[in-house]
Formats: sequence, C-alpha cells, structure tokens
Amino acid sequence: MVKAKTLDDIYNNFEGNRPLSENEYVFFVDIYDKKLKRFIGNIKRNTNYQNIFFIAGQRGNGKSTILNNLKHKNSDFEKSYEIRHLQAKDLLNYNDVDIVDVLLIIGFDLIDNNILGEDERQKLENEFKEKLQELESLNNGELEQIQSNTKNESENLNANVEVSAKAGFLSFFTAKSTLSGTYKTDENIRKEAKKIYKFKTKDLLNMINSLIKKYKLLSNTGKEILLIIDGLEKLNDIDEIFTEDISILRDIECYKIITMPVYLKETVDVNDVKAIDFTMEVDENGKIKNQDLLKDIILNRIENISLVTEEAIDLAIEKSGGNLRQLLNIIQTASTEAIDIFETDKIGIDEVKSAIEVLKGQLASRTQMYSKFLNKIKNTHIIDTASDKEELTIALQSGLVFAYFNGRVYYDINPIIEDNLV
Repeated sequence: MVKAKTLDDIYNNFEGNRPLSENEYVFFVDIYDKKLKRFIGNIKRNTNYQNIFFIAGQRGNGKSTILNNLKHKNSDFEKSYEIRHLQAKDLLNYNDVDIVDVLLIIGFDLIDNNILGEDERQKLENEFKEKLQELESLNNGELEQIQSNTKNESENLNANVEVSAKAGFLSFFTAKSTLSGTYKTDENIRKEAKKIYKFKTKDLLNMINSLIKKYKLLSNTGKEILLIIDGLEKLNDIDEIFTEDISILRDIECYKIITMPVYLKETVDVNDVKAIDFTMEVDENGKIKNQDLLKDIILNRIENISLVTEEAIDLAIEKSGGNLRQLLNIIQTASTEAIDIFETDKIGIDEVKSAIEVLKGQLASRTQMYSKFLNKIKNTHIIDTASDKEELTIALQSGLVFAYFNGRVYYDINPIIEDNLV
C-alpha cells in the first residue's frame, strides 16, 4: 500500500476488512497508547505459561492490526519468540467450535507451518499421529500397550507402542492437503474427532504440550513460542471455551495471546483472568475521546489531502462510532460515491452522507429485526448478561452495537443506524 494520490487509490487504501500487515507498519496509528504499552510490557515481563493475555473486543477495533505488528512495537519480540499467529476465521470457520478443535488446530499448525527441515517435520508429524491414534484406540478399547513405564511426557511421545486399532480418525487425512486444511473442510473428520476426544481433553492437551516441546527441541532456536489465536470472538457459540475450558487454555505450555468476545470480559475477570480491551473510550456523555487520532488514521493513508475536505473527515469520524473498520468503510464508500454518483474529484460532506446511507441500508433489515433490543441499548447503555446474551452477540458481530470501556463496559448503538430505529 502507498499513500493515496487519487480517489481510486483511496478506495484501495481504505479497505476496512483487511488489517494492516507487518509490512505496512508505516500506516499504523497507535490509538490505544497506554493500553498497548501496558499490554506489550506485561507480555515481555511474563515468565509463566499459565498466564493468558486475553484481548477483549469486537470486529473492527484494530486487534488484528495490533497483533500483526507486535514485533514493531518491541524489538525483543522477534528475538525472543517464534510468533505463531493463528487466524480463527481461516482455520475454524465452521459451526460448533469447541476446545477439541482449538487444541487440534494448534497441533496441526505446528506441523503444517514450521521452520523445520523435511526430515524433522516428517518425524514430528509421525509421532503426533502415533499419539493421536493411541488415544483413539484407548477410547475404542482396542489398545494393547507393550510398553507403559514411560518417565515423562517427552519420553512418552517417543514410547514404543503397538496399536492394534483401526485407522479411524486419521484415515480421513491424505498427503495431498495440509492437516489443518483437511480438518477445516471435512465435517466427517471433525465429528469423528469430537466423538473420540471430547471427554479426553486432558489427554489431548498433554499430547499438544509434548508436541510443543518436541518442536522446540527440533527447531533448536532457543526461542519460546508465542501463540496468538486471533478472531475467536468472530465465531458463534464459543463462550464455553472462555468459561468451562479456561483451565485447558491455561495449561497449554507456551506463551499465549487470545482474542475473546467483549461481553465475556467481566466473566473471565471473575475467574482471575485479566483481559485487556482495545476499544475507544467515551466521556460521560457517550462522546468518543481522542478523535484527533481517528483523523490521523485517515490522513496517514492519503498523500493528496485535498482529496477529502475537513468537514467530510469530521462527519466520517462522528458516524464511525470509533470503530476503525466502519471509519475506513465510510471513506472507501464515499470515494466511489464521488466517482460514480457525484462525478467529482474530491470527497465532501455530500459524498460522506451518501456513503452513510449506503452503509445504513446494508444494516436496515437486521436493525428492524432487533429494534426493541437496540432501543434498549440506546436508552440504557447496559445489558443483562443472562437475558440479552444472544441478541448482544448478534448485534456486536453485525456492527449494530459498539462496546466501550471506561472502567466498566458501556454499550451504544452504531451511529449510522440511529435514524432507522423506531
């Protein structure tokens, strides 16, 4: 990406669905400042695998951009860690995701994407598959162990075990695809995995931890693994992972950063798990603080600043609700309105107003469907976790409601849908 010189460039530079990559750090604007400094400092100081760094937020708050650029914020990250960044939307984009899926995907990704030579990679894969099949056979009551007096997990991974079992779960995999890719696309594999491992998550966790140790031994870099699981909050029905299965996540033996739904922040706090929120702050009147930083996000992507008027920028910021994705989408849509509808060479108030109408129309049917709940949010700015959970989840994921933290969570409706509420 290069700074925009034309309206066509603005269209390409303001794609709200694409976070900045680590090669685009020059366009990064640190809108969270102290929160991000504390977050980076705590990760750097941490020496306990059981500490999980949760990031609470919703779509469009810039979490993925921050995680993509961690090593730019602290040079020690690249020296000290092998950062393994797993995108949930790429690996777990299906219904009924649970802790079994999360654990298996961590293991599969270690095998699919690593710095090992082919011989070492194949050795790692064979040993992992052997342990998976051993656990499956135990589940089926078909295992006869020849040697069981292993001394530790590392030796256990290499134990000589004879498995008199059917191919089962592993028979679905082929050499033509990655393990994680096959698992994602084949529902039969996932069903089989749940049947085998659902009630053996501790055993599965032990295998993943053995795999991590073996990988670190084979890679021989001296680096710790920093596992980032990004985008879990965008999936449906994953609350159990952050409540009932928190102990499993704690016991994964590497350093961990995991994104989570914003509405669960206070729930995990009760379990002595601290989550940092990357959301804009609002004042006592619900007005976004530090709006100049949002202006910097726009100007930092444009070389020819005469392409957008000051008034247009101010209106886009006001209607963004402090959500970065929506801010980018407003400017991007305004650029096409300027080109195609108004046939002008710059973005002004009229173009931004027109863009807002387009975006409002995209949310119209869902706004109407949840109007009662949205009016409640508009008037009270709070939710009842028990009774409002389902509607809140949909509203947050759809961008109908935005969440902010000022010591406590504060909810408000997306500014662009206000006129559609009755």
